[in-house]
Order: sequence, then C-alpha cells, then structure tokens
Amino acid sequence: MSSVNSIAPEKLARLIGTPKCPALVDVRSDEDFSADPRFVPGSVRRFPDNAGEWVAEFRGRSAVVICQKGLRLSHGVAALLREAVAAAEVLEGGFAVWVRSGLSLVPTSKLPSRDRQGRTLWVTRERPKMDRIA
Repeated sequence: MSSVNSIAPEKLARLIGTPKCPALVDVRSDEDFSADPRFVPGSVRRFPDNAGEWVAEFRGRSAVVICQKGLRLSHGVAALLREAVAAAEVLEGGFAVWVRSGLSLVPTSKLPSRDRQGRTLWVTRERPKMDRIA
C-alpha cells in the first residue's frame, strides 16, 4: 500500500500521457543509470546533488521523484521539492519495481538530443507537412 507521499507504479502508469500526469523526475545515481539506461516515459533526469539549482523548474506543478529503489534519495528530493515549490511524491519501490512490473520504458537511444536549456525537438510523424490556411 502506498504511503502518504508515494504513488504506486500502476497508478502512475495510468496517468502517463494524460493532462493530469505529474512531472516525472529521475534522480538515479550515475551507477544505477549506467546499469539500466532507460527512462520511465515522460521523465527527465536531474542530479540530486544540485537539486537547489533546478527545483524552480517545477514551480506550480506536481511531481513524482524516481530513484532506483524508492528509498532515501527520492524521499529527500521530494521533500526538497515540497518545501521549495511543488507538490511531490515518490515512486513506490522506485525504478526497480517499475521494471519488475513490466511497465513501459524508453531507451536513451530513442530520445532526441537536448540543447543547452534541456529542450528537445519532437517530430510527431516521419514526414511532417506544414498546414496552410489560405
């Protein structure tokens, strides 16, 4: 059963891709990320060591923080987010439980590169066309 500040993987999976989906923040260590360089769909990777520099990005949004096991690291970052700017929860059981549950994952090789501000360019079809209004 989920604690007050956590969300079950199955519940989060149902929210992904909907307007009610929270921001997903992956704070796994470099070692854990190197062991499995995939993401929960829609998540962004941030480093917990400099969380004070990026928490403002989530001002006014709800967030779910994801670490490897859903223990200390994600709880600490979620507490910092709640204190600073946003409603935040942790993924119950972390990335490890998400993987064991067989839920969707996105390999880093399938993601477009990011610019200096962390933005990407997404194209929704193979051959996009411009629609014109006469």
